[in-house]
This record gives sequence, structure tokens and C-alpha cells, in this order.
Amino acid sequence: MSNLSIESIQQQLSDLGFRPEGIRIVTVSAMTPELLETCTTQENECFYNSYMNVIYRKGERYVLGFRCEDPIVDHAIIRSGDQYYDPTLQANGDFTSYQFAILTEFTVFDMMHHAKANKDFPPDLDYLFTKASKFKNVIAVK
Repeated sequence: MSNLSIESIQQQLSDLGFRPEGIRIVTVSAMTPELLETCTTQENECFYNSYMNVIYRKGERYVLGFRCEDPIVDHAIIRSGDQYYDPTLQANGDFTSYQFAILTEFTVFDMMHHAKANKDFPPDLDYLFTKASKFKNVIAVK
């Protein structure tokens, strides 16, 4: 994955209807092999995997945002303490730390509440836009 400049990330976020000034960029690190072994890691299912990993307490927060590659890619990861992890990509093999633009983070309770309102699907970008007034710190509400 390539590292983009902050300006490029902000421009792409803005083009997609987001408020870049409300978005933090963090580094996603590799988790220990022991923890990864216990995680849900279905290939190409980052939203489901992150959702299940938070439910089963492999992470404290479900984190929705974008992988900072060119172009940026919507994605979900987990947070544990002050560390961010991506069991979906890490389980696919040769993992390298990367930048991630955070739109929002959900506790297990909030995540499940929003999933119930989203026909039992984990919160994703489409869901955020349907609830834009509740996420106006990161969505440019018109």
C-alpha cells in the first residue's frame, strides 16, 4: 500500500462528501499471531470481521473509515487500547502497517444498536450517509 500525503487524503475525503477536518489519521499495526488466531478473518469481509471481533471482545471498538491508498478504500478495523488492528488484511499474509482515516468508532453497544437499525448489517458508509445528521462532524451535510 502506498502512503498518500495528508492533502491528497483530505481532498479525496472531501470529494466523497466528508469533512476532512473532522477526521483523524492513525497507523494500523500488526497484532500478535496468538491474538490473530482467535479473530474472525474471512477474506474480503472487513465489516463483518470487525463487527464479530468486537462482539467477541478481540477489540474494544469497531472503527469505520478508509485505508489511505490511492484511491482511498472504505474499510473497517478494530481498536484495542490505543492500538488499531486489521485482522482481515493481516490474515491474508504479508501485512505491512498502513495509514487509516477514521470516520467514527463504535463501542460494542453502539455498534449493535446501529446494526439493528441497519437491517442487522454492521455500520458502513451507506449507513453513515442515511444518518448524516448524526455524523455531521465527519459528513458534509448539505
